[in-house]
Amino acid sequence: MLQIRLGLAVVLAMLTACGPSEAPPESTPESQSKLVKYSYTGAKMTVFTGAVPPWTTESRMSGYFIAAEIPPMTTVDYLDPDIHWPFPNLPETFAFTDGARTIARENLEDVIKDTALRLDPNMHEVRTFNFTTDIDGNIVAWDILFVHDVRGNTFLSAHNGGIYGQDLTEVDATHFGCVASLKCTANANYTSQGPVLPDTQAAGTWTKEIMTAADGDG
Repeated sequence: MLQIRLGLAVVLAMLTACGPSEAPPESTPESQSKLVKYSYTGAKMTVFTGAVPPWTTESRMSGYFIAAEIPPMTTVDYLDPDIHWPFPNLPETFAFTDGARTIARENLEDVIKDTALRLDPNMHEVRTFNFTTDIDGNIVAWDILFVHDVRGNTFLSAHNGGIYGQDLTEVDATHFGCVASLKCTANANYTSQGPVLPDTQAAGTWTKEIMTAADGDG
């Protein structure tokens, strides 16, 4: 009887070895890399220059970037440690617009010494791209600056979380619908060092959406 039992055990072992292998566990959202889409909505523009600026009082800056979630009470500088092409730490997916132009990854190129030599108005270098979160992980301070020509074509959204904040955009004359002798500008002032200015308003706001790497570029 013992020999029969041993024989059956050997047969079962052989059948198990020849059977289909165990399927790998299915991936779950928890097992994938978590990303966050941070989206920005600025205040309406209030101050304009240019004979025919490409913005109206309904225009505002907006945009988003997708990156690993920024921990609470943290400042992240995506250009740290160097502003060096091709900006390896900058999020791969982002887009910001002022209502007249949109700046995304494909609109960036290397930093040049004399930005006036940059001919294509759609191309920019990135000078700042950093963010600070509060205790809940929400963005409360930021500094974003794209430069085509530092003297006449820039895109800035900045707020220090306290008494200073501004969205400021400027484009060269004849570009993006601007008609002016030099350039067109538009801005939204959020706060003031001294008395509150008539055009001062609440700062732009950020929201965040949790997603996974499988969501792609959102």
